[in-house]
Amino acid sequence: MASRLLTRRESLIQLGAASLLALNAYSQTQLSTQGDFLNWSNEEERYWFFSPLDGLERFRRLASAHHDACEMQEIARSAKDLPVYALRVGNGKQQVVILSGMHGCEPSGPRGLLAYLDALLNGSTPFGVSVNRERILKAITLHVIPLLNPGGTLRFSQHFPDSWHGTWIPEWTEPNKTRFFAEGNEPMHFFYGTYVKKAPMRFTPEQIAQWEATGRTLGSSLTDQGLDMWFDWDDTRGAETRATKNLLESVRPCCVVDFHNFMYPTEVFAPTVYSHGDCAEEERALALDLQEAWRARKLLFHDRAPRPYAKPAEKYYEDYWLHQQGARTLIVEVNGGMLATEGAEYEPMPGARALTRRESLETVVAAVDALAKEIASKDGS
Repeated sequence: MASRLLTRRESLIQLGAASLLALNAYSQTQLSTQGDFLNWSNEEERYWFFSPLDGLERFRRLASAHHDACEMQEIARSAKDLPVYALRVGNGKQQVVILSGMHGCEPSGPRGLLAYLDALLNGSTPFGVSVNRERILKAITLHVIPLLNPGGTLRFSQHFPDSWHGTWIPEWTEPNKTRFFAEGNEPMHFFYGTYVKKAPMRFTPEQIAQWEATGRTLGSSLTDQGLDMWFDWDDTRGAETRATKNLLESVRPCCVVDFHNFMYPTEVFAPTVYSHGDCAEEERALALDLQEAWRARKLLFHDRAPRPYAKPAEKYYEDYWLHQQGARTLIVEVNGGMLATEGAEYEPMPGARALTRRESLETVVAAVDALAKEIASKDGS
């Protein structure tokens, strides 16, 4: 029997009285200027969860209803005892890993993956996407870690109860910009005088205690251990990073895709700076497949030849480590609004606009669908 994902209203009920009161208070005070908060599409109602535990429960129910094709296991615990889960879907020879939720303030990836898995396992058609379940499950074994950083996701949902910065920071003024970077990156500014991330982006227990003594919490980009996973692939201090690397080492995937939500506009980065020869060409071809899927749906993205992600000055990012395993690697940055217009790798397009919450979901679903179809087409069985 197919499982049924909860609607937004049913999800709200499960959040409990305290969360409901907070959300209702927000709705009453913000209706005049934030009407978009109540203007939910069918897909948003179905897939947009408001807390990591709510989201992980939705993934759990989906896996439980399809135990013949999907297995869900806990692979780690955050420092504050939140679970990190991995889902294994299908039985194909092609091993594919999809990561999302590395940063709590990047919400579209986890929710878009929930929509895609609903289509794959339940036969739903989010955004009109119809998935060939039999073909995909036969050709591919899909390994999904939907919420790499549940602690950061929890803090983001506490700061922005609908987990979407677009309804809480509608105007990109300098004060709002400062607010956003503080929410994601503090205590960076507190200790180093800047909100710009700098390697290793890791804070000691003493620093965390000093920061929390001010009455504030860690930024949502950070894990509960006070580190940014993006900078943690070299020395692997975090439990979440270590568990992810262990999974990847055991799987030895042909392809890894990591979804982020901090680009304006949407862009898929490939080949990476560590790619050469056939690997680079295959990554470029996969990136073009994703672009074509977005173009066909008239979604906004950076419509140009795929390019590498910026090479770090001090530490290796995940793509370097993944290439040591021979995995084709794509880094997808979904348009998160006017959140990141600084730095050499961020190039806003004149006249572009931020994606809506619904469009950001569709962008992720279309990308995963295009990737799965392309890799399944190469299966020789």
